[in-house]
Order: sequence, then C-alpha cells, then structure tokens
Amino acid sequence: MKITLPIHGRERTFSEKELIAILEKYFSNEATEQATTAKVAQVPTEDQWFEVNPQTINQSLFKKKRKDERQERTRKLILEAFAEVKSSPEKYGRKFKTMMPKKTWASKTVAELKQLACEFGNHNADWVEQALEWAQRICNGESWEAVCNNADTANWYRLVVWKNGYARLVGGSRSEGNVYPASDVDNVDCNSNRRICHTVPLVVLYEK
Repeated sequence: MKITLPIHGRERTFSEKELIAILEKYFSNEATEQATTAKVAQVPTEDQWFEVNPQTINQSLFKKKRKDERQERTRKLILEAFAEVKSSPEKYGRKFKTMMPKKTWASKTVAELKQLACEFGNHNADWVEQALEWAQRICNGESWEAVCNNADTANWYRLVVWKNGYARLVGGSRSEGNVYPASDVDNVDCNSNRRICHTVPLVVLYEK
C-alpha cells in the first residue's frame, strides 16, 4: 500500500513501511525531548529536573567571606568548583540538570546507586556538580540560610562522589527525621560495597 501526502506544497508518496518508520522516529524524538525538558523545578525537588548553568551563575555572589561557619564552608567549596569549571570547561562548563529520583527500594549498595543514576541520566553527581547546584540555587534567589542552615526539605540523603573518589552522603533526610541542611556533607567515605538506607543518587544529565 502506498500513501500520497502533500509536503510543503509538493505531493510525496510513501510506502506503509516508510511512513511507519518516519512516525516511529518522530514520536521517539518527541518522547526524548519531553523527558529532558519537562518538569524543570525552581529548587531541587524529588523526581523533577533542576537546571544548572555554570556559565550564567553570578560568581560575584560568592566572593565575600561569610561570617556563618556552614555558609563559609559551602562558599569555599563553590569557589573550588568554579576553579574546576575554568580548568576543565569541556567537562564542567556545560549546562546540566540534577534530579533526586523517587525512592522505591529499602537499601542499595553504593555501586547499585551509581548504576541507577546512569539509568536515569548520565551519571552520579560528583562534588563539583553538587557544589554548582548549590551555587545555582543561591543565584536563583534562595537564601544562604535555606541552603546552608535550615533543615533540608528533601526526603532522602543524596549520594555524591567526593574528591577522593569515595561516595559521601549529602544533605538531610526528612524520612529519617534528620535536620541537617542541604549543603551538609557527611565525612564518612563509602566504598562501592557499602549498603545504604535513606539515600538516593544525585542524578546528572548533561545537554547534548
């Protein structure tokens, strides 16, 4: 069977097989676009993408030393992240999104959480990407207190790959009754085999 359709003022004829292939490609591209652009949140929210653009973050917001100890610790880490962006622009200088997936499991190992991050996006966030997320939140208008002092609003800790290559838990966990702020970093290094509860991977998805 052949089907003739007007395309941009000209008639074109397609076989049934050709038309099915065209439609499948169209809807596949549409689904991919919706998955990466829908549900962009203003602040990090479970199961929604949060956009981070290192090139447009106002770095002057982080030049002045903070009197509060937690805020100053976070500021220094953000400055280190900016330095990494400058030295490795091909790796960190691009726009990306982060996401905390819905937790549907009791516990997973660090290796399993990292693999899960790859299924949702490109990879599990490292410390640079996490610090840039904090910087974006402050640049978006959130207060230093909201990021560094107030109890985290997230349900789960986030797994983040730290400077030494080990994973660490970041933020607080409302589900566990924990009141740590979003920028809190546990100083315990977690190896790949460690099994963790109350934690989701911080997923990173870079724009193509």
